[in-house]
Amino acid sequence: MKNNKQTIIDLVNAAHGNAVAKGWWTEERTLPELVALIHSEASEALEDLRNGYEPTDVWYERKDALTGQIKTMALQPFDDWKPCGIPSELADIVIRVFDLVGRYKLTEGFSSNLDNYFVKDTDRVISSEDSLSINMGWLHSVISFILLGKSVAQDAAHVVYCTYKIAEFNGIELDAAIVEKMAYNTTRPIRHGGKKL
Repeated sequence: MKNNKQTIIDLVNAAHGNAVAKGWWTEERTLPELVALIHSEASEALEDLRNGYEPTDVWYERKDALTGQIKTMALQPFDDWKPCGIPSELADIVIRVFDLVGRYKLTEGFSSNLDNYFVKDTDRVISSEDSLSINMGWLHSVISFILLGKSVAQDAAHVVYCTYKIAEFNGIELDAAIVEKMAYNTTRPIRHGGKKL
């Protein structure tokens, strides 16, 4: 994904298209709400780390339709089992950014800015010398700039770039996690979350 502008555009369109199809946009969402939800994905990744999971640990969960209990599997047996773990949460960050970018029709500026970040491949925020927990803290500050900065497209691209760098520094195949999570999201029912936001 990193160096392919058309792939970025396709992923933005797919993520936003799925969110629309699943009923997420039947009511209007504000930019602060969307940014808060991106923060929540970063917090879930940090929570997995605090719970003792390694950065590359992946497992799959499914709610039993009869009992309501969550079943967990180490290997994915079916397409409708939810991927879990830090890779999946990092993928969710990127997918939520893609949806935001698609909703606000920022795809061109976002993809150009993202390409620039990967070409320069330098960042003063995320460091290979810092721990995952420190880098996740810095990622929260980068996410906030979507609201506080001058360009939503540029700041959204910075979030995705930093998420990729965190994945790279921790041996996570983020492209694969994004593809897997987006495929799972297409299996979910309409208005599946049942939450207010």
